[in-house]
Amino acid sequence: MGNDSDEILSRVSHLEDGDSSRDIYDDWSGNYDDHLIDEFGYISPEIAAQALSDEIDAPQVAIIDYGCGTGLVGQALNQQGFTTVDGIDISQGMLDEARKKQVYRSLLCGDLTTTIALDDASYDAATCIGSMGAGHVGAQHVPELLRPLKAGGLFVVIMNGAYYESGGFEQVFRRMENDGLWRIQRLEQFNYMTELERPGWLLVAAKQLAR
Repeated sequence: MGNDSDEILSRVSHLEDGDSSRDIYDDWSGNYDDHLIDEFGYISPEIAAQALSDEIDAPQVAIIDYGCGTGLVGQALNQQGFTTVDGIDISQGMLDEARKKQVYRSLLCGDLTTTIALDDASYDAATCIGSMGAGHVGAQHVPELLRPLKAGGLFVVIMNGAYYESGGFEQVFRRMENDGLWRIQRLEQFNYMTELERPGWLLVAAKQLAR
């Protein structure tokens, strides 16, 4: 594994709450796919796309890909037959790379830790893959990510296992279910890099109308 990829993965892994990841991902955008796929064996996009395909047999549904990065998830969704995918990411450099893949209907530069410039109930499904944790989306931001989903819409999340516990996500996810915001359909652990030990969680939940 190259020194450059080791260094930038370390920078991402050591982000803390309140840090911004924008500059890191702008710097990483040109080599991101090579590092993640060829060196780290990153498989989250394929796992996420398959999880959504297992639940939805309607390729025309509208999907929002939160933290879309260079478009690896959009590409995997496209390979599963989904044709209407929008993406949003904080890094313009990553979005420039995603645009080259030609798998998104639209791409928006935006901060997922603030109110998102998306209409209420405008998507049938959402993905947020690798974008939750310190320096990224915090547990307190997850309810806002539900807002653009229609009732019954599916939300697929894959996140680092350490952040799931230390960042309070486990408690927030369960509280959201208890409050009637979503219903958790799948919650499974898996290693999301074949060349590194990176335990993660896959969550699939359906948006509900709060009681």
